[in-house]
Amino acid sequence: MPLLALAFLAFIGLGLPDPLPGSLWPELQPHFGVANARLGLVLAANAAGYITAGLLAARLIAGLGIGLLLSLSLAATATAALGQGLAPPWWGFVALAVLAGVGGGAVDAALNLFAAHRFRPRHLNWLHGCWGIGATLGPLAAALLLAGGFGWQAGYLVVGAVLAALSLAFGLTRRRWDAGGHQGGGADLSALAVLRHPVARLQILLFFLYTGVEAGAGQWAATILTAARGATPAEGAAAATTFFAALTAGRIGLGFVVDRVGADLLLRLLTPVTVLAALLLATGWADFAALGLMALALAPIYPTVMARTPSRLGTQAAAQAVGFQVSAAMLGVAVVPALLGLAADLAGARILPWLLALGCVGLSALVWRLPAAKE
Repeated sequence: MPLLALAFLAFIGLGLPDPLPGSLWPELQPHFGVANARLGLVLAANAAGYITAGLLAARLIAGLGIGLLLSLSLAATATAALGQGLAPPWWGFVALAVLAGVGGGAVDAALNLFAAHRFRPRHLNWLHGCWGIGATLGPLAAALLLAGGFGWQAGYLVVGAVLAALSLAFGLTRRRWDAGGHQGGGADLSALAVLRHPVARLQILLFFLYTGVEAGAGQWAATILTAARGATPAEGAAAATTFFAALTAGRIGLGFVVDRVGADLLLRLLTPVTVLAALLLATGWADFAALGLMALALAPIYPTVMARTPSRLGTQAAAQAVGFQVSAAMLGVAVVPALLGLAADLAGARILPWLLALGCVGLSALVWRLPAAKE
């Protein structure tokens, strides 16, 4: 199987388990007999593992090689999903969420680094579109299993089996992933040296803010419509679905044009559109269309900036930089939506789209400050 196709499958696999805790929480919460707030503990545990793996990614790649690291990391995510599917005690479930985060973070960093060196920006967009496919299929499979009379455990067990098969496939092809040797020279520059690079710091901040805006819009879309617009819960859920579907479609669709338009130019054209879409949402003009437009404009930012990292920072800094960017992205997912929730508690849900618009302004400013990367 071509490595690009296997990478696509890996990103689908990476997306499969991510939404399961929230999607299955109505079944998980009574099973474990814990408060609803404990879902935050599961998500925080996963994020902690993810961030840690991103920070250590350069050392792990240098020590193990990309092929073996991908195989072991997918095995870790499979073990976590299968273990959670066996319904362990609550603290065991949380501990396995850490393991899932470690495996997911290492896969994310290693595959992004490999793809940034070997593939074009369009391929990175399609890779991250595959994550969206996986993030859609995971909850769908769990829902179908529940509808078929199976317990919540079945969803985790099926996802774990898929991830185990992917781990085996990567294990069998591990030498091909390391063919050509040097994949970024992570050992050549220390973490401190990379952090001293002003463009590296700029990109780390960009990834934090980007994922914060993306996750903030997706997680709070339903609340914005129900609490601030008087929509029904079903309409609110449809709004969130619209956002993530448009995000996935945008990455796949824009992947066909990014290399023709030019990666840097495309991002500079699209980031002001995110501001416009957020302002349309804030003023109540065509909520669904505004969410879809925002998602489409946001879609190529993460994969395209990631794809340009080696050419913008140099191959010697790439492994460390990609690891930092993956960690910053997960930190943004964890922090920004929580801050938006605090703002909603203090000032009401109507403030949320205005804060998203402010985040889009900052994101646009960061993208326009990025120096052009070498082709």
